[in-house]
Amino acid sequence: MAKLNGVKTLDMVNGEITKVSYGGAEYVKAEGLPKMGDLVLADKGGYDITYGAFYKITEDADHADDVRFLDDVDDERFRDDDDYVLFCKVSASTDPSLEERVSSAEGEIESLKSDVAKLKGEAGYVRIDADEANVGDYVKFDDPPDYLTDEEYYEIVRFDSYRDPWITDDDGDEYDASNRDFVFYRKVSAVTAEAEPKPERLKVGDYAKVVREEFGHLFDTDDIIELIEAGNNPNFEARRLLDGEVWYVAASEVVRATDEEVAEAKDAAARAKFKRGAKVRLLSGGGPYPLRGFENGKIYEVGYNNFDHPEGKRIRIVGDAERFGYATPDQLEILSEEEVAEIERQQVEEAKWAKIGRKVGEYKKGDIARVVDNQCAGRVANGDIIEVLKQASGGSIVDTVHGYFLKVELITPVEARFDR
Repeated sequence: MAKLNGVKTLDMVNGEITKVSYGGAEYVKAEGLPKMGDLVLADKGGYDITYGAFYKITEDADHADDVRFLDDVDDERFRDDDDYVLFCKVSASTDPSLEERVSSAEGEIESLKSDVAKLKGEAGYVRIDADEANVGDYVKFDDPPDYLTDEEYYEIVRFDSYRDPWITDDDGDEYDASNRDFVFYRKVSAVTAEAEPKPERLKVGDYAKVVREEFGHLFDTDDIIELIEAGNNPNFEARRLLDGEVWYVAASEVVRATDEEVAEAKDAAARAKFKRGAKVRLLSGGGPYPLRGFENGKIYEVGYNNFDHPEGKRIRIVGDAERFGYATPDQLEILSEEEVAEIERQQVEEAKWAKIGRKVGEYKKGDIARVVDNQCAGRVANGDIIEVLKQASGGSIVDTVHGYFLKVELITPVEARFDR
């Protein structure tokens, strides 16, 4: 139940409507809280709300700012008492008058026209959101001036820098449509119009795209958000996928996000975690393009997390000699500060041993070493200087004097001993 057609004015006082009829019932201007089935007259226009149109209340109101009805595109809306005039039902006739029957019939004319068009195979028009509209789509005006025809569809010939649509009016002149109240439409075949599914109403757990700001949220236009909790007015508590920021939004401020938009937003959020300079471990993909020369399991540094690669958005990582590779978030693991510190310590240790042509912890006969763990050997104390006889399979060394198995640290490799 969107904007009501066929509402008849029965009485007016000083130019203000005080009594109307709709669907065989009469409604009078009133004060107080609306009840389900009452009517409200829109005293202010807005997105998908037509100024001066009547709407039917969908739920009993708990307070003056809890007026609920479906707007022109069947989205639930909440308005406060400054935005509407209340009309309460006062009678319902089981035998409506001729005027009431005509009034009710007028409300069905639009749907009948649509049915006839389908039977004849004629094209129809479907309403679209402003952000969907392109050149070649149409606008229809509400209460247009003399040089425009009421209920006529006008083709959009261009958009200006403010994305306001321009059309050609009845006099053949270009006209800026933003000067009047209008809605966007797209021309479709009769088959398409008949098969057009009614969009499912947004609910908690859905993903949406921000298209406007009406109630003070600080999301940006085109942000992809997740509806995480039901609200009152606005309708939802929502979280931005990119950074997790939370604001409240109304259903009129968003549209359903496509699967592609959600996937792109989730990918951007995942890549945003990889800050410039962060150390990462390559988990997969090393070897072939676009990670040629990079090895799985090795540690690299993040150079840029939003690189436009021919295969899509990628994280650029830096290898040896300024070699670049390009990875997706699932191919990388961010290392903690502790892991980075341990890796750097290992790299320093490996570099020291590499200078003497050995692996870390590799000892040779004749090395001079200091005991760090005598492993309860009676004649050798921690800190003693010994000469290595050989290295055991478990990593311990055997000294030349006593034949004990000891844990040691290298002081002088045999190749550098001055006494030989």
